[in-house]
Amino acid sequence: MKRQLIPPLLCLLLCTLLPVRLALAGWQTEWIDTFDGSSVDWSNWTAQTQANYNAEIQCYTDDDSTVSQNYLVAGGTLTIIARRQPSTFNCATITFGNPMKQWTSGRLNSKDKAEFQYGRLEARIRMLDTGGGSWPAFWMLENRIAEQPIAGDGDNVNWPNPGAGEIDVWEWTSNDPDRYITNFYNNSAGCISGNAEFYDYPNGVVDVQQWNDYAIEWDANEARFYINDTLVRTQNLAACGQYQEPMFVLINVAIGGTLGGAVAPTLTQARMEVDYVAHCTETMSNSATRCNESTPISSGPPGGGGGGGGSTVGGGVPASSIGSSSSGSASTGPGLLLVLAALGILRRCWRGMGPR
Repeated sequence: MKRQLIPPLLCLLLCTLLPVRLALAGWQTEWIDTFDGSSVDWSNWTAQTQANYNAEIQCYTDDDSTVSQNYLVAGGTLTIIARRQPSTFNCATITFGNPMKQWTSGRLNSKDKAEFQYGRLEARIRMLDTGGGSWPAFWMLENRIAEQPIAGDGDNVNWPNPGAGEIDVWEWTSNDPDRYITNFYNNSAGCISGNAEFYDYPNGVVDVQQWNDYAIEWDANEARFYINDTLVRTQNLAACGQYQEPMFVLINVAIGGTLGGAVAPTLTQARMEVDYVAHCTETMSNSATRCNESTPISSGPPGGGGGGGGSTVGGGVPASSIGSSSSGSASTGPGLLLVLAALGILRRCWRGMGPR
């Protein structure tokens, strides 16, 4: 076929304008819980009552209603409350390890209900108590991990092997209160694992008691961590053999253990308040930089593989479980098609020739 040259002026125009258009890519909400009800929305969350790790001394419960509740949903927020008990007791829900505990607390995960492959995951969090010994976290696990709930759909992989890797978006300990941790745990060649990086709060522990928006943006090649508008860490994932499948979110307050450390004798409760947890995917239809209640909602159908799609979450936003078939990509709208077409033309410009 005769070569068809692209007019040089068109190439120049595309090279000039396309980066600007790409820079305007924003976020659209696929799933969000704004905790607007009066109890935990169990269509979004599972209380991981069997969790017993890291020599921690709390018993996780599903109590969101009694006077001893470990989850309080009120005023548009969720507060996870760890409570010291009068004496050591047997945690009946624990199925492995030492069941004798001194505290009760809460640990929620979205496994099988809301799972995400790539995009932006964000939560607005503050700590209400900072006495020594608490260990709250906002983090993710790959969805084939052998942890509650067990659906029998291949979720039989032990941490942190492929299918059961971990990413810590925000991990804080009250015994090291002036900074927080981002981290990765995995067992694959080409991945960084166990290499914690710290962000120092400008005003120390005072800052952790204020509302902060913690987020991760990730794709197959890179992960970026944020607090508010500040980029905290960038990690290359291009050679990593994990984090290429759906993950679920966890929020919890642990007490003591290998990282929480010694518990202050005067500490009787540790409270983490969460305003929202949200997942967004990229879109060319807006320039939103955050993933929260104000972010435009995806116009695509709810669901889409991986389980849990189609449920309604706090605020009435459809849940979307992003499975491996969708890869967390933006909806293919006219704007995206235009960009793809332009990229095709640019490729021909760079080669200096049309199709052969």
